[in-house]
Amino acid sequence: MNGILLAVPALLPIVGGTAILASGYGAGDERTYRHLEIVVEGLVLLNSLLVALLIAGGSGMDNDLVLFKLYGNLTVRFKLDRMGSVFAGLVAFLWPLATLYSFEYMRHEKRRVSFFAYYLMTYGVTIGIAFSGNLVTMYLFYELLTLVTFPLVLHPMTKEAMRASRKYLYYSIGGAAFAFIGLIFVLKYSATGTTEFVPGGVLSLTAAEGDRGTLLFVYILAFFGFGVKAAVFPCHGWLPKATVAPTPVTALLHAVAVVKSGAFAILRFTYFSYGTEFLRGSAAQWVVMAAAMVTIIFGSTMAVREIHWKRRLAYSTISNLSYILLGASMMSPLGLAAALSHMVFHAFMKICSFFCAGAVMHQTGKTYVYELDGLAKKMPLTFGCLTVASLSLMGIPLFAGFISKWNIAEAAFACGSLTLAGGSRMGILPYLGTAVILYSALMTGVYMLTVLVRAYFPKAAAAAAVKEEPYTDPNWMMMVPLLIFAAAVLVFGLYSGPLMELLTAIGGEAG
Repeated sequence: MNGILLAVPALLPIVGGTAILASGYGAGDERTYRHLEIVVEGLVLLNSLLVALLIAGGSGMDNDLVLFKLYGNLTVRFKLDRMGSVFAGLVAFLWPLATLYSFEYMRHEKRRVSFFAYYLMTYGVTIGIAFSGNLVTMYLFYELLTLVTFPLVLHPMTKEAMRASRKYLYYSIGGAAFAFIGLIFVLKYSATGTTEFVPGGVLSLTAAEGDRGTLLFVYILAFFGFGVKAAVFPCHGWLPKATVAPTPVTALLHAVAVVKSGAFAILRFTYFSYGTEFLRGSAAQWVVMAAAMVTIIFGSTMAVREIHWKRRLAYSTISNLSYILLGASMMSPLGLAAALSHMVFHAFMKICSFFCAGAVMHQTGKTYVYELDGLAKKMPLTFGCLTVASLSLMGIPLFAGFISKWNIAEAAFACGSLTLAGGSRMGILPYLGTAVILYSALMTGVYMLTVLVRAYFPKAAAAAAVKEEPYTDPNWMMMVPLLIFAAAVLVFGLYSGPLMELLTAIGGEAG
């Protein structure tokens, strides 16, 4: 396979988005805007097809490209391995559907050209993170992700959007600074003299042992640095505020692009840069495991209290992202496989939930939970999809969420019974992870079922009032993605074997 093709899925959307932004193409009448939709969807589909072909071609040693050298051993490098293929495949599947949904959602909005230009660029940057062959490349695209998503959060141009976008920028820049410290120390103690991603990590254990305490502290800093985008407590504050952005933006922020990039970066840094052999049983492992648990409890509790629908889903995201990090903190093959499974399944559950909320907002203008009474009869397909996503988020058997939560709990029990090098055990903390998962599942039931009960079983007065309203499900451009996402949640819940075999193999290789 020609290695240069690895750069195309990252660069094509960036170049295409930049060209649209510079030319202003599509800013004229509705006919011109229709042409813009065709161009954007065509580029997205082409890019997704190319990603699929690269993944189908395998991940041999020829799937490697040094785009250019920065200095010495610092290179911008793309490499397609199995873990990167999982993230890239997820993004490539979801983005065309999300783009189709946004065409209808944004039809009557202002500044649509700039919106779709940055939306397209974000796709390329996210693929760049997935295809990164070393920590330097991932860090550069991680920083670029902040720059291309900042205008999307700012898009409404209201005072609230301006405050939210500034907060997002401050948090992201601060987090990137901590992540950069981690990059420097990995480069200094690397056994290869580079920051390339290697299963098991690149640290020279002999050299690192002399500065073990410092390196463990740096790992914690980098965990929280990358964890800003994964909304780890107390670095979560930007995420609920970012719900002021249009729903197509918040859905990708909360389900795919930003938060998943943060979680993916932590998985890469933990298993492919530092390596679990150095981290397992250390104080750093305890700290990040405890941080993930605290975030799960905090996010699910705050979601119960929140009455704004999109902000409730934002707190749900905060909680669910740390399920991934909890699995990662087990520092084991099973932990990595469990983390990856929740990364995939949560993407479908959460983008479906956000798009259902967006469909209701688009069709009715209602944004608060207490306004949803009786809408299920008016929008049966939308709330049917929401029901599937909600049951999956709760971890009900036969839905995808049950599979990933079971995997994380299994990894926690395995970690708790693990005998460390000195003959000691991990102790009670991993077992507490299972209790945290059960608590969060209960809270998820409360904050998701509240919406469904109101929608399906309204009080008589509310039912009579909504009966007179002309509300309906949205058109096919919004409904087709919803139905596909809901179907995927069901399929993964009933038949996740092939995917779990792949994820288990990745875990065994790197954990």
